[in-house]
Amino acid sequence: MKDTNLESFDGIKENRENPPPAYFNILFYGLIFWGLLFSAYFLFSGWTSHGEFQEEMQEHQASHK
Repeated sequence: MKDTNLESFDGIKENRENPPPAYFNILFYGLIFWGLLFSAYFLFSGWTSHGEFQEEMQEHQASHK
């Protein structure tokens, strides 16, 4: 039967006794939350880079006539 204990394979032992610091968890989940809000804002706001480019081109053409 195959040995499924990976510790014997690579010698790495995980330290599961000490959890990550609270600020790490807050940052991790906070960034996920911020990313979802940021994505939702741009998906549902109607903003497009094409629309912004067209506005800039119109302003440029109006100022250089």
